[in-house]
Amino acid sequence: MSDKKESILKIIDSTIFVFIVIFLLSLSNSIFVNQLGYYGALILLLIKAAVKKENQFSKTGLEFALIWYILAEILSTLFSSEHSAAFNNLLKRVLLIPIIYTILASANNFKDAKTFFKIYIGGTLVTVMIYLYFSFQYYLKDLYGFTESGPSIFQYPITASEILSFTVIFLFAFFINEKTSIKNKIFLFVGFSLSLLALFSTYKRTGWMGAAFGILVILVIKRQWKVLIAGSLFIVIFLLTQKNISEINIYKIEDNSITAASNISTEGKAYDVYKLKDELIVSDYNKGLAVFRDDTLFDQIELPSAATGFYHWRDNYYLTGLIDTRFILLKNDSDRFIIKDELYSPGYTYSQAAGNGKFYILDRDSGLTIFTDPDNLNQKIRANQFTSYTNVFVDTSFIIFAGPANGFLIYPLQNGLPVDSLIAKDSTAISFFYYASSFAFTVNDRGLNIYSVGNNGMKLIQNIPQIKNIFKMDNYDNKFAAVSTSGNIFILDKNDNEQFNLSAQLNLGYTPKSISLSGSNLFVAHVDTKQSRLLGIFDPNHPSNANRFAFWMAGIKIFKDHPIFGVGDIDLQNLYKQYKRPFDKEIQGHLHNNFFHVLATLGLFGLLAVLYLFYKIILIDVNIYRAAKEKPFISSYALGALAAFCGFLISGLTELNFWDHEITTLIWFTFGLNVALFRYVKPESKIN
Repeated sequence: MSDKKESILKIIDSTIFVFIVIFLLSLSNSIFVNQLGYYGALILLLIKAAVKKENQFSKTGLEFALIWYILAEILSTLFSSEHSAAFNNLLKRVLLIPIIYTILASANNFKDAKTFFKIYIGGTLVTVMIYLYFSFQYYLKDLYGFTESGPSIFQYPITASEILSFTVIFLFAFFINEKTSIKNKIFLFVGFSLSLLALFSTYKRTGWMGAAFGILVILVIKRQWKVLIAGSLFIVIFLLTQKNISEINIYKIEDNSITAASNISTEGKAYDVYKLKDELIVSDYNKGLAVFRDDTLFDQIELPSAATGFYHWRDNYYLTGLIDTRFILLKNDSDRFIIKDELYSPGYTYSQAAGNGKFYILDRDSGLTIFTDPDNLNQKIRANQFTSYTNVFVDTSFIIFAGPANGFLIYPLQNGLPVDSLIAKDSTAISFFYYASSFAFTVNDRGLNIYSVGNNGMKLIQNIPQIKNIFKMDNYDNKFAAVSTSGNIFILDKNDNEQFNLSAQLNLGYTPKSISLSGSNLFVAHVDTKQSRLLGIFDPNHPSNANRFAFWMAGIKIFKDHPIFGVGDIDLQNLYKQYKRPFDKEIQGHLHNNFFHVLATLGLFGLLAVLYLFYKIILIDVNIYRAAKEKPFISSYALGALAAFCGFLISGLTELNFWDHEITTLIWFTFGLNVALFRYVKPESKIN
């Protein structure tokens, strides 16, 4: 080989290494940068092969499984009714597969392969520290209990949780398996602890379950029975001692102060409270409606899904909102509520309001539905122009639409119906909106802004800068109550000069689900969502769980109509609308499960291909670990790779993570590096 060619190859190798470093450092934080690194390295490897005139890529034992999987993608594309979309996704899947061979070909020796892993872990730990910083800020703002999610820094929290689960599992594998110095053990433990804390901070159970199962796999393989028994006992004790705090706390508002008066415990989760004469109607989530008289349970009404709100329609007709966005029509007959019927709107319901003898439901994606007669639910009016808004308010004169990004619109009402003549519009971004008694309340960086609303428009009359982060309000006569995400209650009294005085304030010490004012009483619904977050995995009424069941049922229906090759690797949003139940409102393009989604899109042929592919990955990972069991570093990595993939499979039971770009990249990278490490330790051994 000439000196010039050798010089060119050295430059290519150095540049490949740079691209691989870019790829590794961005695995946990930027898919765009990550793909630049990957494709840069792949192209240079192809150039290197052309210069040397020899193949740079070696087999891994996964080739038949990959060919079967690609064939399934091709056949589903050919039989799909959406060839273009299916072909586009086919290319996405196929173009990521060479990550395996790129990593294998780029690791020129064992030292390089080892360095790749260290760079990956180092880059991820930097990402972890950044995420923990923003998570702490999120915690200080009391947003966890309110949003039931961690912050979105580099990607969606659910994706971040699964990426972090890989890091947690790998560091745990090295901590348990590697025979190394105390200094290294401390580093591994600290890295594991920080990564685990960041994983918890995502507040996403998908990643939690994957990491937990991966750790379980490691402990079983290493026969750490004492740790397993102790851990199992801890989990059992934890689950047994978790008590769902659900209560209505009642406060008296007197003499410019708020004082605790009494509380009522409920059996479910007190999401909402409504004062009706001498009764308290509690929307008790999984326990339906609970009716209390004199702090004593008077009646319990079972509902087909979890109850989240209670509304008076007109006369003796009432409605209770369900978590799946249906509304159950109730009639109060002889002091008892009787279920009469159910109603729902066509889109994804965000808000509702009762007034003028009508019931208004606002869907963010399909606008307004107005039900005009509880005795005839088919009598309804649609106004689909009011999309992109998330709140609706009505009184006898106005209907108002509001949304965080869009501000608000005010329209006049005629016979309870909106008139197409805009009274006022404000496009300022807001975090909260409330309207009652001709006053509109908004919250932004300036604090609480109060507007007067009339036929001639609206006018800003007051700003209270110290009141921020409001998420719920209620009113009774001239008294208004507001609560912030940090649990601060503010009482505002309207005086004769149309101004509002901050007359009382109290910190609850928790973020309530809702508040309700009646006379001098303030009713606060309190559910400890932080304690119930983990237990929510087992709650069939939890919105994310219920939605997943709906997706899976629709997936089975799609499969029955397209059993062999599926509908193609396409976005399922439009198909899901056809196969879902009428009241299922969350529309997604995927089915939140690897296996149901593959069954629907690639059919039985594709599912078998994917199952075989997963089986081969596990088999090869197991064989590598067994063959290199006594080898430092390689055995620890092989153990981590096996456990991380098992964790991925568990996470994939509730999420379509196999076709999530970031997760697929991690799968192919970790598998390719596992083969690379083993090949340089035992090049003569077969692993398939």
